[in-house]
Amino acid sequence: MMTFLREGPKRRSALLLVSTLLLTGCFYPAKGIPPPAEKTQITVDTPYDLTWDAAIAVIKNNNYHLQAQDPVHGVLEVQSNHFSLADVDCGAVSSIGGKYPVEPDPGASAVYNFVVKPNGTESSTVAVQATFDVMLRVPFHRITDAVCISRGVQEARLLNEVAEQAKSEHRPYQSGKVNLNVDPLNYGRITK
Repeated sequence: MMTFLREGPKRRSALLLVSTLLLTGCFYPAKGIPPPAEKTQITVDTPYDLTWDAAIAVIKNNNYHLQAQDPVHGVLEVQSNHFSLADVDCGAVSSIGGKYPVEPDPGASAVYNFVVKPNGTESSTVAVQATFDVMLRVPFHRITDAVCISRGVQEARLLNEVAEQAKSEHRPYQSGKVNLNVDPLNYGRITK
């Protein structure tokens, strides 16, 4: 140790610079591709209005925060704070300990955009697009925002739930007989 101190300030500066570079982390952004259409879009054999109701039910069942809805254009935007590394590729961070994947932190958020479109009179198309956002912490760098690439896991799960829920959605009449207790001016709600 004493020899190191005797070799002068240039040697100490160089060693300090090298040790700082070794401790400094680097961020490598995600290189994945977006999920294929079969994981983000389905066609259900249910009319538009019942498919819309099914999508709303799935959102409520998952305790998502509904941010926007537009039934005329078939758009629902919801937010969640729950997702895992299995759902997304957020890139990697390297430091002296090696290279490791970026983990979603408690402040991370997921936004799901549902698009429901009629596909004729008795079927509908449902698409889900997810955006995942994390706060990126790289050693010796400022905290920054990073957008992760979806693996299609959550979109496929939500679409399956919508398809299952759509099977149980029914209008307020059965067997083609109109329920006389339904007020058409009250959006089909049963009045008695």
